[in-house]
Amino acid sequence: MVAATLLVWWTLALGAPLPEVEALSVVARVEGSPTPVRLRGALGQAETSRAQRETSRVVADVGRRFLQPVAAAAHPPVDLCLFETEPAYVAFTTRVCGPIPDCSPLGFYQPGRRLIVANLGRSIGNLRHELAHALIGDDFPGIPAWLNEGIGALYGTAKFDGKSFGFAVNYRMRDVKAALAAGTLPTLAQLARSNEQDVYGPRAMVYYGLARHLLLYLDQQNKLSAFYRAMRDDAHTVDAQTALLAATVDEKAFLEWVRKQK
Repeated sequence: MVAATLLVWWTLALGAPLPEVEALSVVARVEGSPTPVRLRGALGQAETSRAQRETSRVVADVGRRFLQPVAAAAHPPVDLCLFETEPAYVAFTTRVCGPIPDCSPLGFYQPGRRLIVANLGRSIGNLRHELAHALIGDDFPGIPAWLNEGIGALYGTAKFDGKSFGFAVNYRMRDVKAALAAGTLPTLAQLARSNEQDVYGPRAMVYYGLARHLLLYLDQQNKLSAFYRAMRDDAHTVDAQTALLAATVDEKAFLEWVRKQK
């Protein structure tokens, strides 16, 4: 159910502002990038400062790694609605999900309303994951679902070292290794040709884990930024994207790397 809900929320483009969003106070702003961010919510002072600091870090890091050098405020602002507790998050999402039976318990990004919702009660990583979607989505509107979720998943458990975020193997590797052992792991060509039904469907955790760790592998080889930019700027068809991935990654070496991870 969560995977199906993610697909609906990602693809919806409803446009009209929600009164539930407008009713939340703007507690901070992060500007100076192509996508201005308005932080909303009933947050305490300490949590507001922490969320603003983390937002600024993600904006800077995504900008440095991935984004085109364009003028600041090139896009309308996004509303980043934040909730410190599980009950507050659930109450808000119950009001805004409308006919959709449920929302992700972690967070979501709705591009048509330029709305990010994140459950800080679970982890501030939810802020990083969903904010990355908004920033990348403005930079690369046609981004394949697997690449989009792979980048978001990298930021979800990233660690800030004082200058930038570092990525490492995380819990999603369990799904990758289990599928590899069972002989059901998608090939890189299948990943490149996957669609939203694949990425958000019944095997969502395998696709999330594979995409995330493939991008981690590229990052460790200092190829991630160049790969993303080539996908955005040069690979405009699925065939071209598949060829680019094949030219960038030695699949046998990648699978050997997967087998060595814990």
